[in-house]
Amino acid sequence: MNAISGLGVAAVLAPVWFGVDVGTIRRCAQFAAEGRADPCFFYTPMAALVARPLTWVSPTMAAIAMMLIGIAILVTGVTLETHGQAPVDRFLIAVATLCFAPVVSELILGQTTLLMAAALYPVARRPDAFRNGIPLGIVLALAPKPLLLPVLVWMLVWRRRALTAALLAAFALTCLGLVLIGSDHYRQWIALITEVGQSGMSGSSLNLSLWAGGLDPAEVALAAAISAATLWAILRESSAGFVAALFAGLLLAPYSLLYAASILVLAVKPALAFAPRATRVLALTVNPALVLLVAPTAWLVGGLIACLPFARPGKIRAPVGPT
Repeated sequence: MNAISGLGVAAVLAPVWFGVDVGTIRRCAQFAAEGRADPCFFYTPMAALVARPLTWVSPTMAAIAMMLIGIAILVTGVTLETHGQAPVDRFLIAVATLCFAPVVSELILGQTTLLMAAALYPVARRPDAFRNGIPLGIVLALAPKPLLLPVLVWMLVWRRRALTAALLAAFALTCLGLVLIGSDHYRQWIALITEVGQSGMSGSSLNLSLWAGGLDPAEVALAAAISAATLWAILRESSAGFVAALFAGLLLAPYSLLYAASILVLAVKPALAFAPRATRVLALTVNPALVLLVAPTAWLVGGLIACLPFARPGKIRAPVGPT
């Protein structure tokens, strides 16, 4: 099912949107090389500096390079997550993952959500250690996306050493950016993301987050309920709290476009341990729910509810990682 729907998404998106976001990153990297700031760049000024190598090749080659990086991350992740399973099962899981509609959108656009997922992997799957938070800190300094905020709350409860490392790494890299690029570019960037955050709640039909319907009392009340439910899940259990934080990040961010949901590849294995039936239902319905915009908010809320203690009997059989 994922293969059929994922290939359909690719057929629609690729002719028009292939490498579009990579092109934006390349343009902003070129501006940074010239000492200018692009008023449409949502990542930090330091990210434009780090992305300079993308300007050394053609736009097509840069887009292909970003796609290959994303595919390499996915294949590595599937290999690690399916260790010990039958080869045919590992192959089918790889197909389902690569054809997951948000992943298809991510790879075609050349987005950075999978890089974020790779940085989160050691935090989520390994024991709490200072070194495990450093990759996430680098991501926070380059692309501090709002969907990570609930995950940081989860880390405050379950991964405090990794959180400390992430914050210190982000602070150090940001200070380096201020020295190399200057504070003016950072002030312009802060003004831009503030404006985009506000406009993202204006009711876009492409927004998968809670705010797709606009900012009104009903959305505010639901946001409060989602925040409380997520905090409850985080405080109760590590695995369920982590998965709930991923769903909450997509719901509570000012805007969550289709590619952002590719972060949910990190949720599958732990969710299968504590909510196997709900996870299977969610996996079977995700592409039509998100791609065809068939109640995307309801689908995300359903995933969050599956993480709550009252929604499932028994105890967690396998945590996200040692706690």
